[in-house]
Amino acid sequence: MQQVRLAAPWSAVVVGYALAMATQHAVFLLFDIEAAVGEHLAIGLAFVALC
Repeated sequence: MQQVRLAAPWSAVVVGYALAMATQHAVFLLFDIEAAVGEHLAIGLAFVALC
């Protein structure tokens, strides 16, 4: 039962991070900003660290 309680918050974090990466990629394309996948991940991790 404890594993189920821990899985829900972590799955929400993973889904939220994936959504943030997709949104960031779309916005970067919209403004014609080029960034590698590693740079997108680093930017996302920086925001996660701030929150």
